[in-house]
Amino acid sequence: MQPTIVSDNGKQSPRRGAGFGRRELPPDTLGEALRIVREEMQISLDELASRAGVRKIYIEAIEAGRYDDTPGRTYVRGFLRRMAEALELSPDVVLARFDADPVGATQPSNVSPSMRPLPRRLSYQSIRLIAFAGVILAILVYFGFQVRGILAPPPLVVDDPAADVAVSEPRITIHGTTQPEVTVQVNGQDVQVDRTGSFQETIDLQAGVNTLTVTAARKRSRTATVIRRVLVQLPAVLQ
Repeated sequence: MQPTIVSDNGKQSPRRGAGFGRRELPPDTLGEALRIVREEMQISLDELASRAGVRKIYIEAIEAGRYDDTPGRTYVRGFLRRMAEALELSPDVVLARFDADPVGATQPSNVSPSMRPLPRRLSYQSIRLIAFAGVILAILVYFGFQVRGILAPPPLVVDDPAADVAVSEPRITIHGTTQPEVTVQVNGQDVQVDRTGSFQETIDLQAGVNTLTVTAARKRSRTATVIRRVLVQLPAVLQ
């Protein structure tokens, strides 16, 4: 008499012992054949998972031929061997069918479940942190430009004399432009700047080469500097 086992659902199913040989694998795709044998034995997925020590999701994937949902070829071969033992099938026959299956033969050889890329979703907290960091960065950039503007020297243009010159009189009038509320000096002496940023100043000169240093600066800013050299060649009667 053929021995029987009682499944979790109370149904009895025939189970072949070692002396009775192995069950034959139906001539279907491997996953379909394993499902047919399991259902003939009236074994549920949960029960097979318990007997074979294989997670239910992997058994479902194997039966459906979804090998992409498994951790890899090496792991699948181990799963199939344990499933074959639990279903009283020959592990060698099952593995040979797997190796002959074009889908099974192209499975990655050794991919651990922990190594498989998983889709990552940003949590609400992470989104808030990223947004906060973006705001802080924008503020820092804004203040960086503001500080740069404060420290940068103001514009300074000396229109007259426009370059180094030679004159025959012991004085010269300097004309230039900058920005309002900028302090302008010529050789260290303050020069008045009007509301439009224009300034002018008459400077006494001496015979020979005179160096005129014009500077402009705001509070806490760097100083803009323009240098003009004026050669004074006085008539002999004035010398």
